[in-house]
Amino acid sequence: MYHLTMKSSNAKTGPIPVSTSTAATCPDACPLKAKGCYAKAGGPLAMHWRKVTEGRNGGAWAAFVDAVRAIPTGQLWRHNQAGDLAGDGVTVDRVALRQLVDANAGKRGFTYTHYDPTVDLNGIAIAAAIDEGFTVNLSADGLADADALADLGIAPVVTVLPVDQMTNTRTPKGRTVIVCPAVTRKGVTCASCGLCQRAERRGVIVGFPAHGAQAKAAAAIAAN
Repeated sequence: MYHLTMKSSNAKTGPIPVSTSTAATCPDACPLKAKGCYAKAGGPLAMHWRKVTEGRNGGAWAAFVDAVRAIPTGQLWRHNQAGDLAGDGVTVDRVALRQLVDANAGKRGFTYTHYDPTVDLNGIAIAAAIDEGFTVNLSADGLADADALADLGIAPVVTVLPVDQMTNTRTPKGRTVIVCPAVTRKGVTCASCGLCQRAERRGVIVGFPAHGAQAKAAAAIAAN
């Protein structure tokens, strides 16, 4: 099941469309799947995600794609405030991603994925989506992992950071990591920032300090 909220009430995203995908989309490569995922930590998002996963909110993939197609031209929107790309837990569903990319035409969609880009044709599918205007950020689990993903040259990279990392930093290989502006600057939201949607022009890794009720578990993963 998939759900699209046309105007988010989340203080960090701002009033942009955001989607939620069933927890079944979360790939096995994500170390936060067992413990550390902010979206499982309780509160409104966790409740909503559970309802989507259980089939009580949202609808089937085809209806979701139609809803994305109806998003106004030029609109910034975030795919997956919870959940991941459609896939089987190891391999991205390339047909579904192609449909989503087509529906996003003329819009400014972006998302994040823990799918391993070196497995099967995952990297090719992700790179093709970016080339056609749908930004897929590779999710790293710490600074060294961010370097490893950036070295592939497939897609922009984001990473989890220690809970108290509120200043910009660098990876072991010297890449600049900018802490999410919605975290460090009052009044900034995804709606006003849009950094994660930029692909070719970005040139930096975006870092997200671990947060939520399972922040310690996420931070421990980032520290390894």
